[in-house]
Amino acid sequence: MPVVYFKRYKMQIDLLHFHQAHVPGESTLRFVPWSEKVLGQHALAKWDSFRLEIDANVFPCLGDRDGCRQLMRDISLRANFVPEATWLAIADPEGKPEVPVGTIQGLRLNAIEGAIQNIGVVPQFRGMGIGRELLQRALQGFRETGCIKVNLEVTVHNTGAIRLYESIGFRYLETVFKVGNVPVNS
Repeated sequence: MPVVYFKRYKMQIDLLHFHQAHVPGESTLRFVPWSEKVLGQHALAKWDSFRLEIDANVFPCLGDRDGCRQLMRDISLRANFVPEATWLAIADPEGKPEVPVGTIQGLRLNAIEGAIQNIGVVPQFRGMGIGRELLQRALQGFRETGCIKVNLEVTVHNTGAIRLYESIGFRYLETVFKVGNVPVNS
């Protein structure tokens, strides 16, 4: 496979100026704080959110169910993991089994700075405010642990996510490039 460079934006929010706004959610949605017992649901939401997206080329583990499970395990075992900034969104439709539909994880970069590791919403649940609610809960968790700033990276083609991040208060910091592999069709 040829090597390709993916252009990504590094963005940051200053939590001193972040004001959490309540997002009226669907009555069939629940937001679950981190616990080890929901690791598998985080992994499933992550895989279902990213497997058909460009980010699965940048980070191949996102396109593989087992890779997502291992990634969640690795993130949660890191010394700088921030459980307070890690949330799961679950759709709980009446009379049907619950389904994980969104996930976000947080890491601490240093004493005052956090980083969103991944945020994903399953495609058929996008546009319902789930990503916004996950971000707001994560940012509040970072604030509670003493962070003043929070960073994230986003692929430049993900314009919907960029609009969401900017609407919450994230600002562009710099452009970074990540190496990825793209399959070539013969």
